[in-house]
Amino acid sequence: MPVPKKIDIVSVVAVLLPEFGIGCQGGLPWRLSKEMKYFRQVTSNTFDSNKQNAVIMGRKTWESIPLKFRPLPNRINVVISRSFDSQLTQDRLSDDKQYYKINSLTSGISQLKEQLGENLERIYIIGGGQIYNDGLKISDNLLITKLEIETTELEIPKMDTFLNIEQIQEEFIESKSELKDFLPSKVELPEPSTQGEYIEREKGYKFQYTLYTKSH
Repeated sequence: MPVPKKIDIVSVVAVLLPEFGIGCQGGLPWRLSKEMKYFRQVTSNTFDSNKQNAVIMGRKTWESIPLKFRPLPNRINVVISRSFDSQLTQDRLSDDKQYYKINSLTSGISQLKEQLGENLERIYIIGGGQIYNDGLKISDNLLITKLEIETTELEIPKMDTFLNIEQIQEEFIESKSELKDFLPSKVELPEPSTQGEYIEREKGYKFQYTLYTKSH
């Protein structure tokens, strides 16, 4: 009997350097179309055309998505809230719009694998802050977009939610040369710099797409 292919768990997030800030008052202080396109392509595309990715998120992140875009298309959507049941259950926004809900991240991932494993390629953790930091323990990889402000005309946004930098540094290794191969070919990356970095600029921000891999 063939050994089933491992379903990788990947956290995908944009952070503001140097403190790895990811948001303020439950929202994003930036709207960068290039970064949003990257997020959409990463989480939607697969190596195997017969499979789909899942995106798993907290209730506040789910509610921050405009209703017309819920659930995120071409992905299996899973929403986490303590008020939900301990069993992964399906809910519907309409006849053709459905998503799953459950009360914990770890249970959600394990039950997702049990129920839909044959159809799943990767599970992407997409926020918010508590979900991301809980997800560091179980993520195989991190796709981190590192943001820096390049112009004095742009005010530094206030941040009240941060990734755990110390845990990332202890448990993950940045893998610059492996990002392109880690992503399906339909994900569009900028041309790498001479240092092998994937960098874009928009609205006064410089941002770099990076891959971190679990070190142990």
